[in-house]
Amino acid sequence: MKNKKVKYICILIFLILCGLFYTTTDNDKNIQNLSVSDESLAEQTKEPEISIQPEPTKVDKSDIYVYVCGAVVNPGVYQVKEDARVYQLIQMAGGILPEGAGNCVNQAATVMDGEQLYVPFQAEVEMGVMDSEGKESGESSVNINTAGLEELMTLPGIGESKAQAIIQYREEHGGFQSIEELTNIAGIKNGVYEKIKELVRIR
Repeated sequence: MKNKKVKYICILIFLILCGLFYTTTDNDKNIQNLSVSDESLAEQTKEPEISIQPEPTKVDKSDIYVYVCGAVVNPGVYQVKEDARVYQLIQMAGGILPEGAGNCVNQAATVMDGEQLYVPFQAEVEMGVMDSEGKESGESSVNINTAGLEELMTLPGIGESKAQAIIQYREEHGGFQSIEELTNIAGIKNGVYEKIKELVRIR
């Protein structure tokens, strides 16, 4: 009888140990599955990396340079936008001196790249060195980079349509770099060019 009790006790202990082993193994599997699930969730919720590219440096090609001289406070070369007016350049140069003849300069005109803007002195105008338009005395040539429609039409062989073509050409090409460019304009052939080449200038 005593042996049977011992046998039952051993069987009971064995069953308890098996139960504990099964429970531990099952918990380990659950923990492992939970860890894998957490990793999958982290991968799904991970924010995509955003690559930020630096903005390309913008190059402003609209700046031009104009030499301002004559009866101004601070003569020199000034950098401005291509649509700048004469009065803006004069202001940048400190304004016109008291002895300057500002009324002899068309301050509303648009300046050109590489242009020389000369403000005459009143004494030069009075002595006849400069005329009332700020040109050298006796100078009757037409500046094809600044002349208006009516002034261009004073040239021989240049009617309204050719004058319009000259203005359009200088606006599209940023001004004339040489007088010979007039021959690039339709309607201005060698015959017309020969008549006006001595009567025009670009500065």
